[in-house]
Amino acid sequence: MTESKVMEGRICDPDVMLILTSPERTIARSDLVAQQNWVRGYGQDDALPVPEAAIECLRDEDVIGWRAFWLGLLLHCFICDGASELSDFIVRYIPQDWGSSLKDADVNCWYSLIRRNLEEANSVLDELDEHLTITDQWVFIAYDGLEAFDAAGSYMPIRALIGFWFDRLRRWQRLRAKLFLRPDLFDIGRLNFPDASKLSGHVVRLE
Repeated sequence: MTESKVMEGRICDPDVMLILTSPERTIARSDLVAQQNWVRGYGQDDALPVPEAAIECLRDEDVIGWRAFWLGLLLHCFICDGASELSDFIVRYIPQDWGSSLKDADVNCWYSLIRRNLEEANSVLDELDEHLTITDQWVFIAYDGLEAFDAAGSYMPIRALIGFWFDRLRRWQRLRAKLFLRPDLFDIGRLNFPDASKLSGHVVRLE
């Protein structure tokens, strides 16, 4: 088996959430997102909120506020995934008055809406996960370029994203995140969320 196949197998393991690797290796794996069951949750894409804009919008928010940001961004990415089955499913389950806001890449257009309706937003993805389970499908959400938040002056967005998806390992069966992160940014002492020490079973290091 080739090294690339071994690496792809480790990345696609549903129990693996954090992939610690260099930006060069991350870019090399970006072709995975082109596959049918992969969605880009965040990356080097001008259509997504730039870190500075998100940090400015959430400057007075805590880690829960940042989890709401990642939840809203995930719904945005699903909706903007074109004429895919995932997009159609999400549009069918979100309230009608959410659609136009969530289609906008500007975080100011949808953040407050999601922050006020966290459980309703989570429930939409609960429905999607149940659908994927019944139809025996997996969906992987890829995040890379996260070091841009740290460079912009805040590591809280990264900490909140890891905590958000760590909690969802128990809540969702077929929705799985793949967080490509530089090893030097992965510091348990800075994550500061309950059970962070239990992440070790969901981490793979690609040298």
